[in-house]
Amino acid sequence: MLVGCYLSNSWTMLSIPILIGAGGAIGSTAWRQLVADATIQKSRTAQLSLYQTLTTIPSMFAPLLGGYLVHTMGTIYGFRAGVLISLAMAPVSTILLIKFLREKSPRLHTKQDLLPSQGSKLEPFGLVFHYSRDFVSNLSRLPKVLIPLLSAYVLVIVANSITGPYLIFYGTAIAKLDTFQWGVILSMQLLFANLVRTPLGIVSDRFDKRKILLISVITTAPLSTILVFEHSFWGILGILLAMIATGVNYGPTHEALQIELTPREKRPPLFAIYDVLKNIAVSAGTIIGAALFTINYALPFYSFTAIEIGAGAIIACAFFLKSGKRKPLAVSS
Repeated sequence: MLVGCYLSNSWTMLSIPILIGAGGAIGSTAWRQLVADATIQKSRTAQLSLYQTLTTIPSMFAPLLGGYLVHTMGTIYGFRAGVLISLAMAPVSTILLIKFLREKSPRLHTKQDLLPSQGSKLEPFGLVFHYSRDFVSNLSRLPKVLIPLLSAYVLVIVANSITGPYLIFYGTAIAKLDTFQWGVILSMQLLFANLVRTPLGIVSDRFDKRKILLISVITTAPLSTILVFEHSFWGILGILLAMIATGVNYGPTHEALQIELTPREKRPPLFAIYDVLKNIAVSAGTIIGAALFTINYALPFYSFTAIEIGAGAIIACAFFLKSGKRKPLAVSS
């Protein structure tokens, strides 16, 4: 993909390597499984929070480097220089993956284990059928408690996608902030998120994760509506930092809880559904947000509040409002 980006001389040609690069998502399920295997139940949320923090640290500096390259070399040559830097660094991650990652789960070593009823000539087709059948079987036997958990997560993603892309338009066109002020807000958001994500993950591990999810949703919900009535730099900064404080822990807490509720052999189908639903939610939320913003700039932010309330209602009904004595949810290793 990087080589294609470097050689492209038009946006039409650039779209081809970008689409090819999207094939990298094929490794997402395996990557999530490796991360899940590397965490332990006692401090899983904190470990996932730390992992997310470490993986976002480069994004604090990469935009500065990219901006410097474009500023000094121009858009085309600056972009190509950035591509060359990425191309030079890509083998480093590949080498580290090959050297240090090991699959620790039980593996099928013999041909009889892989294809108990197929001859060697049909081995490729037999393998596909064998693993497809196993995947579908595990998919159909996922714990039912994951349905409300994933439903609430999808709503949260939709809510964030409705407002996220249009915050800059609100800040610059409606609140009349200049580009420097908006840049400060974005930098402070990223820095604050990296500072509080892991400590909040530690807190989440000490309490009921379901309650943490509910608290996160209900405390984040009204902030988007409050933002509509605030046009000052400090007011907008304070509200957006408050949204980081209340919402940044939702993702790792949700992921830790769904890992604990799902046996290891059933996690790959879950992670596949997780990625598909997330991508659909992001696309739908962005389109809905665009339609609402063209009608009235405040509508996406009011919708955020309404959708978050809906997600909170799902969590409350699924985990806290059932009649009779509740049994604790089973936790897998």
